[in-house]
Amino acid sequence: MLRPVRLVSALGLFVVVVIFVSRSCSASPLHGVAPSDEQKFLGRDFLCVVGGRSEYLPISRVNDDFCDCDAGDDEPGTSACSHVATSAFYCANNGFFAKKIHTSQVHDGVCDCCDGSDEERDGVSVCANACAGAAEAFKNEAKQRLEVVRRGYEKRQATVDGEIDSYFEQLNESQTTIEHDLATLKLLMDRVTVHKEREELRETKYRLEVARRKQEKRSHCGDESVDRSNEQSLDGTVGSDDIGAVEFETLDAVQLADAGMLNDPVEDERALEVLDSSQHIVKSLIELPDGTKVSVADYLRMDHTIQPSTTKWTPRSGEETWREALLGPLINGEAESRRRAGLAVLRLIGLIVSPVRVLVEVLLYSPRVLLRVLSAPDLIDKFSSVPNPFRSAWFRRLGGGSVYNGYSSAMWAAQVVWDTPTYAYHYLFPTLDSDMKLPVAESLRIVLREIQSDIAKLEKDRSDKHETASFDYGPDRAYFALKDKCIEKRIEKYSYKFCAFSDVKQDHTTLGKWDGWAVHDGNEMSPDVAVDYTSMRYTNGHRCYKGPERSVSVSLECGDEDTLLSVDEPSTCVYVMTVRSPLACTAQVLAKAENEVALIKTRH
Repeated sequence: MLRPVRLVSALGLFVVVVIFVSRSCSASPLHGVAPSDEQKFLGRDFLCVVGGRSEYLPISRVNDDFCDCDAGDDEPGTSACSHVATSAFYCANNGFFAKKIHTSQVHDGVCDCCDGSDEERDGVSVCANACAGAAEAFKNEAKQRLEVVRRGYEKRQATVDGEIDSYFEQLNESQTTIEHDLATLKLLMDRVTVHKEREELRETKYRLEVARRKQEKRSHCGDESVDRSNEQSLDGTVGSDDIGAVEFETLDAVQLADAGMLNDPVEDERALEVLDSSQHIVKSLIELPDGTKVSVADYLRMDHTIQPSTTKWTPRSGEETWREALLGPLINGEAESRRRAGLAVLRLIGLIVSPVRVLVEVLLYSPRVLLRVLSAPDLIDKFSSVPNPFRSAWFRRLGGGSVYNGYSSAMWAAQVVWDTPTYAYHYLFPTLDSDMKLPVAESLRIVLREIQSDIAKLEKDRSDKHETASFDYGPDRAYFALKDKCIEKRIEKYSYKFCAFSDVKQDHTTLGKWDGWAVHDGNEMSPDVAVDYTSMRYTNGHRCYKGPERSVSVSLECGDEDTLLSVDEPSTCVYVMTVRSPLACTAQVLAKAENEVALIKTRH
């Protein structure tokens, strides 16, 4: 009976030993735990969230190859919680840089940690410790990278301190010069405008005088040949004698212009100083009435004011004025004076009886319209073909011709009275000949157009330079060196062309147009939006077939030469391009490269 009892006791002892050994062979609670988290695993209990509630678990359930906590906190050294996205394994990588990997990479047969700790079981790893080799390789790469960054930084600084600084210094000086030239030209334009307006008033007065003289000649001429000869004499080329014959001084507007516009010696003197110091500003010359051409400066030095009349004016009574203006020519004047006075009286009568003409015109016009409406134009022709008895030969001989002469005089007077409304209208509103130009006014218009053209060019140049000066070319304006420059490279079957601040193309297809620097939204520590000067945005490219418009994100990396490194299309019509350039080698990039070399030295 003793043997069965001993057998049962032996089996129980074996089970206890197996359980103890299995527990002792489980992973250490600190395996895969980062040093910053070790404090959580040093007690007898471990706190984590289980089923949505905080719960203390015994420390023995850490790294027991069973996922208890919702976040996978209890299995940092096994792959039991690999289904949890936040579950991570800490690689100590002594002698190299520590890192974290996902627990799905633990015990997967691949050496992800250089020290092999991710494949370690029972303190033994199937992976050799390769951290020393990795550190040496990283050191060499870091040194090579540092050399590249240093060369790129030196090129960047040479470009910033040389080409870019020189350009923007010249740009600032040019802007100052442009502002000075604009102020100069605008002052000159104001003074030329004053003279032009005065000369145009004279030109208008001249046209008005010519138009009224034409009308006067036509009203005096009795036949077409005389009329044509007078028109030819008036339509001829404007000469200096004709201009001098016009009494411009009688025009009130000219007198006001001379008094108000030109009597500003200070402004004229400033304009003269401008012209004397910059003779090249205005190339056009001013043509005087006698045909002489002078510069604008010489023209401004001339005296353009109208001299007042030296004739002493004696005030007269109304009766004396009436006698001299009307009765004088009738009684004491010559034949031409009496004729003019008679015309004045007849035209005064014509103005008084002008309503009668309106009535007669209506009465005569209505039958004509009625006959035309009734399609009876032959009746109109018959009326016009009726012979005029007053033009017959016998009437001309009647009374020895005195009757006909009286009739002609009466008809002439009646015609003057009848035509007075038309004469008055054309006198008050004459048709001016716009082709009749005075040389001084036309010359000033040409000069003004030249000045205005120069001002427009300077203002455009100023706008372009201001846009260039205010544009964001990144830190130290370094990327200005890429302006108007393109980097091209053929990758596989496509040729890519990157033009900074312009566009990006794939062969003849536009992938995107410049849309600014990339920006990063702020956070709680820094709410301001930060501009990322290592990334350019290009949008509004050619539309894909049945898809969106193409766009490109260009990443700028530090390099010792300008080169287009790679192009990818992570999603439909959305491209990612990497460009290397010395201009991306900032002081921060250099400091980071130097720190990496220094850090690896301290770890060795």
